[in-house]
Amino acid sequence: MIFFQMCGVEELGSRGKHTNDLCGVAPLETGASFEVVKGKEVWHLMWKGKIDNGVNVQFIKAAADHIWENKEVSIYRFPSAYILIFCIEDPERS
Repeated sequence: MIFFQMCGVEELGSRGKHTNDLCGVAPLETGASFEVVKGKEVWHLMWKGKIDNGVNVQFIKAAADHIWENKEVSIYRFPSAYILIFCIEDPERS
């Protein structure tokens, strides 16, 4: 799962463990969106913030870019899930 990978959370274990681990990733004290650990970006989201929080917007954009650029991505079927498509304005391009 891309969210776990981007937040530096192990993908082993149950869904409950994944969720707890993911929600346990705290924001950085510096307010930065991510830190580089062993040459890899590890994101620190604002879980209690709104989706349009600057850190969260950057994460969503990075996740979308990662998926778009990944040539191995295929169509997934989620029998019990909804897929939300939304657009967030990039302040650097306005």
